[in-house]
This record gives sequence, structure tokens and C-alpha cells, in this order.
Amino acid sequence: MTVRVATVLSARDWEPGLVAHARETADLRIVVRAFQPSDIDRHEDEIDVIVAAGEVGWVTAADIVRWRRRGHAVVGVAPAGDGPAMRLLADAGADEVVPDTIDVVALVQAIRFAAPRGPAPNADRAGHTTVVVGPRGAPGCTEVAIAFAHGLADERNTVLVDLDTESPSVAVRLGLPARPDIVDVLDSLRVEGGIAEEAVHCEEGLSVVTGLHRPVGDALRRDDIDLLLRACAAEFEEVVIDAGCRDVFGVTANRADDSILVVDASANGIVRAAELTGRWVGPPPALVLNRVRPGTSSDIVEAVRRWTGLEPAVVIPERRNVRRASVSALRPDRKFTAAVQQLSVS
Repeated sequence: MTVRVATVLSARDWEPGLVAHARETADLRIVVRAFQPSDIDRHEDEIDVIVAAGEVGWVTAADIVRWRRRGHAVVGVAPAGDGPAMRLLADAGADEVVPDTIDVVALVQAIRFAAPRGPAPNADRAGHTTVVVGPRGAPGCTEVAIAFAHGLADERNTVLVDLDTESPSVAVRLGLPARPDIVDVLDSLRVEGGIAEEAVHCEEGLSVVTGLHRPVGDALRRDDIDLLLRACAAEFEEVVIDAGCRDVFGVTANRADDSILVVDASANGIVRAAELTGRWVGPPPALVLNRVRPGTSSDIVEAVRRWTGLEPAVVIPERRNVRRASVSALRPDRKFTAAVQQLSVS
């Protein structure tokens, strides 16, 4: 299949080199060399992959998010050695990020690798996806994700996916065995074309895909995560992602309909949340202010507003029962769950 490509016009050698290669081969077809965003918008239905130049001023994180939401793959090309530009492209959700010194053949390979591979099974169905994320420092993402997913599961077919690659804790929190895990689900998708029933845990009516607790190399690449989430959205009405404190801007931009940001009600927690919201891409998240100590609510809420620019959607007081449930593999505390479920009220 010939990949249809839009390039962002760049004075760097890679862009004219890619265009010349496309003229000489059938590896890809250049649909448009974009001088401004409207050039891409006019050819939206004809484009598979957008190759975006990191040094061009009008290529922003918001543009990359918008392109990914419209179904385009994005390959970011950043000036060699420009770490901030590469991080910006990656944070915004670019499928591949390469230096502008890349050989044209290698660039073509990156484009072909990023190109959409077709819809997931039952792609005509589209469940609602919510990602739960927070800054470093254990603000309580897992507890919020579990409570939120349990509340949804009482009414709708719901799956909770542990995508925290640094500290996956859903299995331990719920007292589930480590296997099957997220890799077993991916294996069933590759072999059977769908999510095998035996690859998913069932916990009080809630389906659970547990995180990775075993060394398997680079199993959780971006395209694997994208495949998993497309399949979950095809088979479940509600998909809740516990993303923990890892950088999930790509996941948020590509697959999440809504985002929940969990903030610990402490000075460190608020400062860390401010740093995260300063880099946030896409629609603003619903902010959950967690573990608010008695008598501090008004001061903490005002500090959150000032530092993050967000109004807390839910304020959860510090409760002993929350910790008791978490260390005993029990269903989340009833009052905690009721507070979190305010997020799902339309």
C-alpha cells in the first residue's frame, strides 16, 4: 500500500529529500507540502501520515493532538540535538520522533511504520475512554481509577486498564494474580483478532487488564498501546485507564475522551501538579483534589486554582477507611467512591 503523506515545508534537507524520494519510488505519495495549517485541512481525507517539522513555528502540540484525533499518524522531525523540541513532539503524541539528520530511507521506514494499519476489531463500536493521571509522588491515581471504574461498572460494561509502566499497582490493590496481564491481552489480539475472555480478570462485575510485572523487552510500544485501547473501546462501553504518573500525553491525545488529574492536597503535590498542567495538551482535565486535611479545604482549593489554573471538580477529604481498603484489597471506601462518581454525572 502506498502511504499518503503531507509534509510541513522545511528548509532542512530532510523535506526536499523526502519529496525527491517519493517522486522516484512508489514507497509513498506526497499529497501536499504544507506552508500553513489550512493546507493540511484542505486535504484531510487524502492523508495517512503528517511529517511535522519541529522547528516550524506554526506546528504546535495542539496541532499534533488535532491531527491524531482526526485519525492521522504523525512523524515529528526535530533539529538534531534539540532535546526540548523532541520532547514537545513526543509529549504531544507524535507516533515517531526522529532527528532531521535521519537518512531518507530510514525516514520512509519510520513513516511506513507509523501509518495506520486499519481499524481494530468491531471498530464500528466506540466506547467512552477516560484516563486517570497525576504528577509524581503517589497522589492516589490508582484508588481514583478503581473507584471511578467500579461506579461505572454498576451501570455499564466497563474495563479498567493498568497502563502505569513505572509502578503498575492495580493487580496488587485488588488482590488479583499477576497473570494474565496486559501482554497476554496483546497476544490474544494478535492471534485471535479480539480480546480473549481468559486474558481479562473479572472483579465484582468490573473487567480488569492488569499491568506489566515481568520483563518482556519493549512490549509496550506506542502502537501496542494504541491497538489495545482501540480494541477495548470496541468491546466495552467504558474504558478507564490508570496511567499513574507516567507521561501519557500521547495516550490522552490519541484515545481518551476525558481526563482526570489527581492532585495530592499538599504543597509538593500542588507544585508538581502545576508543572504537569503547564505542559498539558488538549482539553483541560477534571481535577480531583485528594487527601484534604480537616480545616484546610478553602486554603488548599485556592492554592490549586492559583497554581494550576483549574477549578477542582471533586474535593476528597483524608479518610482512614480509604487506606484500610487499599491495603486489604477491598472495594474502595463507599464515601470515597461516591465523591469520585461526581465526575461521571453529566
